[in-house]
Amino acid sequence: MNKKDGLVLILISLLTLFAFSATTALGGLGVTGAIIEMEVNSGEHISQNIMVHSGPDDAPMEILATVMGYGQSPSGGSTEILPENDLSPYTARPFLKVTPATLQLDPGQEKTVTLDGDIPQDVGAGGRYAIVNIHTKPTGNGTVGISLAINVPVRLTIANTEQIKTGTVKSIKLGDPVSGVQQNVTLEFENTGNHHYLTQVDASLKDRNGSVIAKASPLISYSPVLPASARTFEISIRPDKTPPAGDYEINTTVSTDDGIVLAEKSLNFKI
Repeated sequence: MNKKDGLVLILISLLTLFAFSATTALGGLGVTGAIIEMEVNSGEHISQNIMVHSGPDDAPMEILATVMGYGQSPSGGSTEILPENDLSPYTARPFLKVTPATLQLDPGQEKTVTLDGDIPQDVGAGGRYAIVNIHTKPTGNGTVGISLAINVPVRLTIANTEQIKTGTVKSIKLGDPVSGVQQNVTLEFENTGNHHYLTQVDASLKDRNGSVIAKASPLISYSPVLPASARTFEISIRPDKTPPAGDYEINTTVSTDDGIVLAEKSLNFKI
């Protein structure tokens, strides 16, 4: 951003859109069609409408819509990637467009923006991803402008190709200081496949004899992990009673939501 323009853009974004959401809103700006998931074929033309609306008491809005790269935060939120930085082999951005790119929205009005594109013949296997970034033109007086923004994730599955669902635990760390009352574990997981999936993380605490003395509540994700993206999970294990001093092991398992084991990793420590 060029500070010489005298404008600081505060972007208030809805970063995480759950898979069951069809409609979402932020500060009066709302969309219906908040997630686009499609199975597509190479060479196919696709088209999908997104309904953009405002509240009856909102001021008139100038809306801008653009297709950007699809990034993810460690917590799973969607983040837009500028075209010049969108280098993922799984991007769908280059062959998608949204029209109109700008529109005026009066109070209580609803209008349609259309995402369409042609799937390349050589698109490859797995999934392809983009974000439709819908935001208001910055408004405000002085040096600060405020813009409302909603990211609409676009997740395309290439039909009749191999959907590889693999992953690895990049790191597992025990919180410091080590406590016998509760073990706090940070696990970083990466999708090494070519397609997105939902995950479940299970963890258990074992004593030196290999007996399970406590289990963590399963952590179930509500947003999928994209290929080449990493997700951080915070796990808490609380035994019914404080274990005596000694050697212990924490075992973690990351699975898909339909039960396919993706990765396992253990951590040894002393109390």
